[in-house]
Order: sequence, then C-alpha cells, then structure tokens
Amino acid sequence: MGWLILDKNVTKDSLSLSMISQIKKRILFLVTVSAKESSVYKKGQLVYSSQFRKTNDETKVDKQTKFIAGRYVVIEDGELQNLSYSFIGFNLLSLYFNEPVGITTVYCDKQSCFVEVTKTNDGGYKVKFPDGNSNCFYYTNGVCTKILISHTFYSAQIILN
Repeated sequence: MGWLILDKNVTKDSLSLSMISQIKKRILFLVTVSAKESSVYKKGQLVYSSQFRKTNDETKVDKQTKFIAGRYVVIEDGELQNLSYSFIGFNLLSLYFNEPVGITTVYCDKQSCFVEVTKTNDGGYKVKFPDGNSNCFYYTNGVCTKILISHTFYSAQIILN
C-alpha cells in the first residue's frame, strides 16, 4: 500500500529530521498521496519545519514554520501568520524518532498549534488533533515500532520493517 522513509542527522548543535512517504490505494480509482516533512532543531529548539503533501498531483499542503527574530511564523499559501509561541522543543515529526517520556505536548505543524500527548493503557502515546483525528505511537526500547492512525475516513498502521 505504501512506504515511508525516515532520516535523522545529528551534528554538534543541530538535529535534522525528515520523512518522505507515498501511499497508493485504489478506491474507485487510484489515489496516490506523496508527502515530505522535515524539521531542523538548533540547540534543542525548532528553528524550521516544512510539510508538503500532494494527492494525485494536486498540492494539498505546502507549509513552513520558521523561528525568525525571536518568534515563530507560519508561511502557507503565500501568507504569513505570527504565532505566540517563543519555544518549540518537540514537534509531531519528533515522535517518529523519540519516545516522548515526560513530554505532555508537541507542536503539530499541520494545525500550527500544540496538541496533548497522553499515555494509553496499552503502552502507547496518543496524540489527538483538533479535527478529531488521532495517532497512537508505540515504542520498543525507545524506538518507534508502530503507529496507529485513526482518521475520519480511514484507519491505517505503520509498522517498522
């Protein structure tokens, strides 16, 4: 049905994370969703993130979050929005790489807001988004091994291969 590639690059004072994925599913016709996300942290603070998503060659999301002159701004569809946050230390992409032990919120780049992270009874970490959708992340020895995605129109799972 699809694939996902994650990459993490650590240097002395910076961390770069990226994810590229493609999903193909035939419903009445073939639907292809391609996505690319990236995040850059300097000294533990998010300084840049981007999200790009296409469905059947139509751009659905093209958004960046940047830390500029002591504040965060979001650029989407050529418009600039100022955020009231002065520090983002963990965003949603981070959950693919790090178990959120002691973390209660993460920045959701797509929604431009913080969302709550709650520990589940089965050992996962659930993130519920403002639109009602949710992801649940599962870890083995600190490594993300499974993600359950619950969306209004579908459910899916990502399993470490």
